[in-house]
Order: sequence, then structure tokens, then C-alpha cells
Amino acid sequence: MSLLKDFIGICAAEKIFDGVHKVLIAVSGGADSLALAELLINSRRRFDLELCIAHFEHGLRGQDSIDDADFVKDFADKHDIKFIGGSGDVATFAAENKISVETAARILRYEFLSKAKDNSNLDAIALAHHADDQAETILMRLLRGATSDGLAAMKFRTFSEYGLLIRPLLRFKKVELENFCREKNLSPRLDATNFETDATRNKIRLELIPTLEKFNPALVETLCRLSEVTAEESDFISAQADKIFPVVVKDNCIFRAEFLKLHPALQRVVIKKFLAQVIGSIKDFGFVHFEGVRKVLTNNLSGVELPKNLRANLRQGKLHINKNFY
Repeated sequence: MSLLKDFIGICAAEKIFDGVHKVLIAVSGGADSLALAELLINSRRRFDLELCIAHFEHGLRGQDSIDDADFVKDFADKHDIKFIGGSGDVATFAAENKISVETAARILRYEFLSKAKDNSNLDAIALAHHADDQAETILMRLLRGATSDGLAAMKFRTFSEYGLLIRPLLRFKKVELENFCREKNLSPRLDATNFETDATRNKIRLELIPTLEKFNPALVETLCRLSEVTAEESDFISAQADKIFPVVVKDNCIFRAEFLKLHPALQRVVIKKFLAQVIGSIKDFGFVHFEGVRKVLTNNLSGVELPKNLRANLRQGKLHINKNFY
């Protein structure tokens, strides 16, 4: 069976295009995104899609970056597809916000894609993340101490702050996409920075995964299967937590008596939802903080310190979040 048939089968089975008619394809010019664009072009009649191609020039690789943008525009023009280009000073943004260049590039790229989608009244952004990317993400999160929620990693469809993100290539390995490009006589652009080992993700791709594959040649497939199963289990637990949340949480407080009736897995999800509701963002919170709140409730402790100068206090069977006054 050809890769295109596999692609169509997966998109249909996973209902990736349910409610989606107009798609913005994020194309860097590399093999992954070029293969995604070609696959969507060849299957747009099957799924009744209107396509638009977008490219963000990061300003990091001089003339090579400019050539990438020109290459993607030429590809779009050749297929008579609308092209939206954007650019940004990633290095300056990273320095000003004291974040890595990799993180800065991701933020600016996603902000550009979101605006492009909204301005053109499109339904979703198609991203070229594939099975190897998924495996790298899972390993990176494992190394950083992720729990089952984090191991769910990327999904075929994600509703995010940038809108609906779809990832139709999650079951395909990079080598399959590269072979597809060769079959279609496509000549992807090559980003030399992908082979530099100063970034954590690159180290995982170039050093850790090849080492682990000596123990399990099917490592990528194994990690992707883990991610899919974990995502389904996480979704189920989250749905159960939503049902009991109004019973456990009232007036921005967790009621200890009701909380103690829950399985630990549900307790952890309720705590995360509670903190997100009360605080707004739990970006700076990790497992140690969620577990700290859980232990306050299960062990009937007075409270625990939290990030953002906050404290969880347990009083008369109710847990509140308060500003921490020293």
C-alpha cells in the first residue's frame, strides 16, 4: 500500500478533518513539511479541503533562511495554492525574554501561524510532526520528570491557544517521508542546525535514540504506542474528573471530605484543574507542587508553599489558595 493510501486511511480513521474544511499548512521547506503539503494536495478532494501554505522565516541562518522562504513560495505557486509568508528576529526575542533560541522560534512561529489562520478565516493549522518527533518529545519529557499526562505528548488533533492544530503524520517515520519526497521528485531544503548537538532535542535525536535502538530497534514505534495509549487513558481520567469536579470544588475551595473519596489518579487531575481555575496558569507548577497539595489534603496538613508567591492552606476541611505573606 502506498504512503498516500496509508495517509488517507489514517486521516479517515482518526477523523482528523472532522469539522475542518480550510487548512493552513505550516511548511518549512524540509522533507517532513514538504511531504505533508504534497499529501494534503493529493488528498484534498477526498476530504474536500481548501489549502493555504504558510512559512515563517526565523532570521537565524542568513541567506539560507531567505532561500527557504523563496523555495516554499515557489512550491505553493507551482500548485496554485495561496502562500502566506512571515518573518521575525528570533535571536533578539530570545535575548529580551531570556529564553532559548529554540523556544523563541517556536513561540514566534506559532503566533505567526495563528494570526495567518485567523486573518484568512481558516479552520486549522496542519503541522508536520511525525513518529520520530513524537519519540523525541516523549524521551525529553521523561528526562524532565513528566508523569502520564506528559507522556501523552502530541495528538492528531489539539485545541490550543493558537486554534485547532492537526498532525496527520504522527504514525509515519521520518525515513518514510523522505522516501515519499524522492518518489515525488521533491527536493527538500536542508537545515544544518538540525545536526548541531547544542540543543537538547538534537542530542536526543542524534545521540540518545540511536543508542537506545541498540536495545530495541522498534524504539520509535514503542514510544509512539505508549503515547497513544497514555493519551487515551489521560482523556478518560480527565473526563471522569470533570464529572466529579463540581462536588469536590465549590467557591474556589477543595472540600477535603469529598476529595478523600477519590482514587489518587483522580485526585491529581482535580488538583491540576483546581489550580488552573483559581490561578489561571500553572505553567510554573510541576509534579512536586501538585503532589504537595495532595499530601496537604490526604494527611490533613496546614498547607504548602507554591510558585508565584502563593500558598495552599487547609482550614476547617477546605483548601484555599492565598497570597503568601511573610
